[in-house]
Amino acid sequence: MSDPIQMISALLNEIAGRADVEGSVEWYLRSNLIDYKRVLLRRTSSEEIEFATGALMRFCAEHLDASAPLYQDCAEVAEEGAKMAAQLKAAHP
Repeated sequence: MSDPIQMISALLNEIAGRADVEGSVEWYLRSNLIDYKRVLLRRTSSEEIEFATGALMRFCAEHLDASAPLYQDCAEVAEEGAKMAAQLKAAHP
């Protein structure tokens, strides 16, 4: 399993220049990724991570081209976050 926290950090670095344009897709994506990273770092509950994963994927599906690399990166982050939720759920049934 890849580390979703590191993946988010790398993706934030990748979009940094474009994310400074208020109202751009990258600007909104940065906000979503920062919120998602906070949830993953807290590891409060698997349900919270699952909810946040769903929210991130909805944003990506609604605002990004599914064939674009940015969408693929976003989906990979969400997939790793979902794995983290599953591990947390298994550890605390």
